[in-house]
Amino acid sequence: MRTAAIPQTGAPTRLVVTHIRPVNPINSAPGGGTVLPLPSQRERMNPPHQRAIAPGVNSVEPLDPEAAERAVVEAMSRKVAQAAVEVLSGVRSVQQLARWLDARCLSALTTRARLHAEAYRAQSRRQSQAPGSANVHTLRHQPIVHSVHCSAVAPGIFETSVVVADKTRFRAIAMRFELNQGLWKVTALQIG
Repeated sequence: MRTAAIPQTGAPTRLVVTHIRPVNPINSAPGGGTVLPLPSQRERMNPPHQRAIAPGVNSVEPLDPEAAERAVVEAMSRKVAQAAVEVLSGVRSVQQLARWLDARCLSALTTRARLHAEAYRAQSRRQSQAPGSANVHTLRHQPIVHSVHCSAVAPGIFETSVVVADKTRFRAIAMRFELNQGLWKVTALQIG
């Protein structure tokens, strides 16, 4: 197959593709090739994939270059949020999150988990000493993640907000993920 552009005076430039056998004898060029019109200057400046198309009519969705990263960060934020609530309720150890949290977040979560544990022990002592109270304990309730919202702040940085249902209330958790040496780390963690 040979290709050649043949300029003609006063007419648009045409691209000639030469085959061994002509594909369409009606549009064939001298020498057995097929004549295809080249795009005009306007079409080259505004390619078909960038033209406005009416919604729902063979429209082409734009590619999201961060879609794969966004999916990974959403899945991670779902797991980290659930684990953080479990840490606060005393079911999970803080050290299980050391891989995903940076040093500041890990220290803050450790402090908050210790304070929650002390408050829970004080509350359980008050309830057990109250007259007429039976020592009934509820079973552990696993937190349920209801929604995850993720947005890209900059290349390699995402911020997420997660809504988690705890045994007594809903909690909002905000996280900031940063890509560091090929690994996503939580660099900011706020639990409401």
